[in-house]
Amino acid sequence: MKIYTIGLLLFTLAFQFVQAKDVKDIIKKVQKKYDDIENFEASFEKIETFQLTGTKNVTSGKLYVKNGKKYRFETEDQLIISDGKTVWTHNRINNQVLIDKVRKNSGALLPRDILFKFPKTHYATLLGEDKVNNKKAYIVKLEPKEDVQNYFSFIKIWVIDKKWQIVKIEIADLNGNKSIFKLSKISTQKELPDELFTFKAMPDMDVVDMR
Repeated sequence: MKIYTIGLLLFTLAFQFVQAKDVKDIIKKVQKKYDDIENFEASFEKIETFQLTGTKNVTSGKLYVKNGKKYRFETEDQLIISDGKTVWTHNRINNQVLIDKVRKNSGALLPRDILFKFPKTHYATLLGEDKVNNKKAYIVKLEPKEDVQNYFSFIKIWVIDKKWQIVKIEIADLNGNKSIFKLSKISTQKELPDELFTFKAMPDMDVVDMR
């Protein structure tokens, strides 16, 4: 019985070592993939579920990223643009524009940022494999370390094998609310003009400058 227990313990430790090695290898490969990307374009679907009310909200739109810092989110109701220094948020419903500086802890959760910033402050675990559009994907879970102030209880990402592209992101906040982002029609070859990442308010817009 003692031999069996020791053997089981050694197997568990060996499995944890292999798993840790594998998840670090996956993260490094994804980091290299996104480090080489200058232009990123994708369609997305965002599914939000709210713990308190049990309600669900689904939105879809387009995402553009250039040089890892400039980004543009487009949905039917909202437009968010950043040139890397300033963020413009245009609410299409009430025609209001909020202008703010890019702040260190308020950046959008871009696919590249998740794999560059969060591994330094979060524990990474390989949860297993999944199928996304009939392709093998690895599921990596990121949980904040004890000394890190965070607004999320965990983040899960789905990474396509060999392509090392992030195609799905699940985020759970501290209140149990969840947001799932599904990426499709990913393109990294198209040149994106700088005009996509600037915003000019029209005279009829209600502008609130928070800088």
